Amino acid sequence: MNLKVLSVIPILVTGLVHAGNITNSIQGVGPKNNPVSPYFCIQDANGTVTYALAPGASVDANQSSGNKYYVGGTLRFGGCSTDNTYLGYLALNVNDQGNNKFSAYTPPEGVHIAYVNPTIDARGVLAGKIQYTAINSNFNLLSSPPKQNADWNFVGINLSGLEFSKMIDPVVVPNLSAEDASGKYSDLKETQIFLQSGMNTIRVPVSWGYLQLDGPGVGEINLEYYNSYVKPLLETLSSAEVYTIVDLHAYMRYSVFGKEYSGCGMDGKCPDGTLVLNAKAYQDVWSKLYKLMKEDPKINMNYIMLDLVNEPVDVPGDLVFTIQADVIKTLREQGFQGYILVEGNAWSGLHSWLSKTWKSQDGTTTYSNATLFTRENFAKAGIHDLSKILINAHQYLDSDYSGTHDQCVTDLNTTGPDGYNLMSFVEYLQKNKLKAIVTELGAGRDSASCSVALGKFLNYLKDNSDKNKDYGFVGWTIWSAGHGWGNYNLRVTPGSYQMTVMKNYL
Repeated sequence: MNLKVLSVIPILVTGLVHAGNITNSIQGVGPKNNPVSPYFCIQDANGTVTYALAPGASVDANQSSGNKYYVGGTLRFGGCSTDNTYLGYLALNVNDQGNNKFSAYTPPEGVHIAYVNPTIDARGVLAGKIQYTAINSNFNLLSSPPKQNADWNFVGINLSGLEFSKMIDPVVVPNLSAEDASGKYSDLKETQIFLQSGMNTIRVPVSWGYLQLDGPGVGEINLEYYNSYVKPLLETLSSAEVYTIVDLHAYMRYSVFGKEYSGCGMDGKCPDGTLVLNAKAYQDVWSKLYKLMKEDPKINMNYIMLDLVNEPVDVPGDLVFTIQADVIKTLREQGFQGYILVEGNAWSGLHSWLSKTWKSQDGTTTYSNATLFTRENFAKAGIHDLSKILINAHQYLDSDYSGTHDQCVTDLNTTGPDGYNLMSFVEYLQKNKLKAIVTELGAGRDSASCSVALGKFLNYLKDNSDKNKDYGFVGWTIWSAGHGWGNYNLRVTPGSYQMTVMKNYL
């Protein structure tokens, strides 16, 4: 709420009967045929919301505001609760004579979204458009390149926010710009501390439903999302020689913008969205995304790594392997020579890589990630050079390996269907001469148990590093950093106990 605007509201007039109507026709964001438009949350002189004017709806605005000349209120997505994304404060001159006029709009501070081309006509039709606005790239992120680790090539964090919610939320997207550094939505200072402490890698999850608004593998990349939020991160990090893992955070599902969570949300299916089993859809989105990156001279492609699809779940048959193999070949044909990360079924769990099995549709074949992602199968698929193909396994350290509990299990030597199976995974890597990275490593709030578990797991990764070997772990990224997490139980900051543990390995 803009208190300066409210301070000049004319004297409250009560008992209004015949006053000025307004219709909320502000254009929203997302797919052209089904955009998400804002509510106009009309307030009285005390700043109390008196009417939630939904998209397309009309109301006697003067009566709602209690003023026969003035209407003010906030713009929000999804409703008028303080939990709904704040889009700024709007002030209008409105009366029953149709002498309507746009007065002022105050955008949210430090949030890259705006109400552009605002108008209101004599009939009270409130028009204009909500538009995402670009975060500036920061080409002074570090004074010198990150140092290299003695044990692994890649060590770092996940920087989340671009994959959150059912629609792009500008409040939570990562922001490394210098211009916004003093704001509460900035990630610059924390990211600099992580990197200056000895990290050199950041994984950036992005949403398929935000990249392609018209469907999986349909249409061009949504440039409002890419140019405003994704591109600045990739330019900022790669130009500073930070290894940047671009993660299609999709679970092998496509989530419809504004309707389905990009992953798991507060309610509904987990993961949300529709399972996509057409390899061409994945080839399409990655081809278009790669083209945007390689044609940008401000993105240093030597530091870009591609994580083809985050945590596939319940993918039938051998498709979790064959689809990613097809994408690898497409990207190599198009000229990408950097690291490509592949993930397995069952949330790509390291602990279940060998033990989790599923049957073919005819019931004659039993699959596991370990039997699918083999050197032999890669060769059969036409992929012979595996020097920059990485198995991407995830590991959470709580009792069911979900990351949803605060306490961690400190005995990492367990085996079997419910065990950690750590050495079985190493034996799989050795047998196939494969290298792996753990890009989601999570430990909950309980520092007593989780410090022990995290330290033991990092020791395991260190003892089985790929240094001087043709197999082993090339690195890890902790889950997860980013201001958008709030009080999330796995949030990592420079001051959290996880950082205290990790410093012993940096």
